[in-house]
Amino acid sequence: MNFPKKDQIIPLEIHGMGSGGEGVGRQGGYVVFVDGALPGELVEARMMEGRKRHGFAELRSITRPSPDRTKPPCPLFGRCGGCQIMHLAYPKQLEMKRQRVVDALQRIGKIDCFVAPCLPSPSPLAYRNKIQLPVRNSEKEITFGLYARSSHDLVEIDACPIHCSLGDEVYQAVRKILKRCNQELRHLVIKSAIRTQEALVIVVANRPPSPLLVDLAQEILAAHPSIQGVVHNLHESRDNVILGRVYQTLAGSNTIQERLGDLTFKISAASFFQVNPAQAERLYDKAVEFAELTGKESVLDAYCGVGTLSLYFAKHAKKVLGVECVAQAIENARENAKLNGIRNVSFTVAAAEDFIGKLSQMDIALLNPPRKGCEPSFLDGLGRLGPKKIIYISCDPATLARDLARLLKFGYKADAIQPFDMFPQTTHVETVVRLKGL
Repeated sequence: MNFPKKDQIIPLEIHGMGSGGEGVGRQGGYVVFVDGALPGELVEARMMEGRKRHGFAELRSITRPSPDRTKPPCPLFGRCGGCQIMHLAYPKQLEMKRQRVVDALQRIGKIDCFVAPCLPSPSPLAYRNKIQLPVRNSEKEITFGLYARSSHDLVEIDACPIHCSLGDEVYQAVRKILKRCNQELRHLVIKSAIRTQEALVIVVANRPPSPLLVDLAQEILAAHPSIQGVVHNLHESRDNVILGRVYQTLAGSNTIQERLGDLTFKISAASFFQVNPAQAERLYDKAVEFAELTGKESVLDAYCGVGTLSLYFAKHAKKVLGVECVAQAIENARENAKLNGIRNVSFTVAAAEDFIGKLSQMDIALLNPPRKGCEPSFLDGLGRLGPKKIIYISCDPATLARDLARLLKFGYKADAIQPFDMFPQTTHVETVVRLKGL
């Protein structure tokens, strides 16, 4: 096979889209990924890197554009790495995400079953309730932005179209104040509660707060009526994780409250909470619908976090047991149960794979693992436990397919698969699957 050489300009017919939103074409039998190209397009691209099985090229021109190409609403699209498919019409984004799920199930899990159309987000823009902005420090000023794709080059941003309007208002007010800070910062994190119109500002630094930052915190608290608190996060290590483990409240409260459905949740600086709450409500409602609860069931929520799904299910089940390895999340979950007056739920600090062997009976298992999916030992323990139904909520089609294939060996059948667009303008897709025992 004759591979295209570096810097060679090649014509490509784009026939598909990669998991990162790249256009996929072939030069002879050689696969080439092209950022910015869309399926159906004829393009010219310059080879940037060649590997044994595939290469990467830079889009130079579009000879025949796709009818689904649209003008991105963000002027920084293509520079900022936050969104990958803002140039693709929204209905086609939904089709692409459903196909990602289908392809992963067939290719990785060897599972051939019906996948429902991807459900659109209530809003394809202004949906995010959290923004995490890296900071560039210089002698002249502090700059806030997002990283360019596949790099640590900072792209300064004035506003983000997928960030909620409240969060953007808070950002505009806060960055003006923090530009006067004489302390080197790592990140600025803003969490917004869209229903209650409350916001929390988290300043991440590699050293304790300076006296000036402590003074500025009071000014930040007063800068917007929705800001409930300013929290300092100490992160001294050199890794790529955004938040460290040490928090200090500089002004106001260290929590905000948000509502999902008729439930209220307390959110701290360290808490995980769904970034698209309007779509999260729909997803949780679908998970409850899939479970077909009668009020007599015992439910295991194996990755319960701050108890969001546990409390949703508790309203329809006899009892819910939530398990989570992060102690602070369990503390938040217990507070949220108390806040909502829900008593038929209990929470345990444990790793799911260590805890599953201690259970003797559960009617329904609810799985909402991180992107890496479930540990094989947990899945094997769950298969031996044998709940009547398993509701699996996944944020990664590849690990979903892998885990489903393992569970099917225990006699389960996937009889309902519903993708959700939780992150419009990006390639990410959330999926809810119901497994029933045979």
